[in-house]
Amino acid sequence: MKRHPVVNIYMLIVIAFILSAGPVTAEDLKERMKVRLPVIAELKTRGIIGENNRGYLGFVTAEKIKKDIISAENKDRKTVYTNFAKQQKTTLEIVEKIQAQRKSQKAKSGEFLQKTDGSWVKKGQ
Repeated sequence: MKRHPVVNIYMLIVIAFILSAGPVTAEDLKERMKVRLPVIAELKTRGIIGENNRGYLGFVTAEKIKKDIISAENKDRKTVYTNFAKQQKTTLEIVEKIQAQRKSQKAKSGEFLQKTDGSWVKKGQ
């Protein structure tokens, strides 16, 4: 049975914060990310945003609506990735690359993904 991408994000958050103390708790991040999910899903469905080649959300079109939500999500993702990189004694860049690959695999057909050359393509097309 496939796990929902959100479950994987939650697991990563929990792992990253169990061993590291910080001003933001795993629960705080998890809740913020959960609240943003419907907006992110809608923007992906509309083709406005997609998953970029570094594991973050990016704008596919010139229409940059809900930019504050996308920025907040990317900021939280970076926090998670940074903590995970420290925990695993690796670099942020490696974690970003791995997350980009995972998000690409988990994306739904028709959602946009950014290729390594920076161009955007729809998954499954």
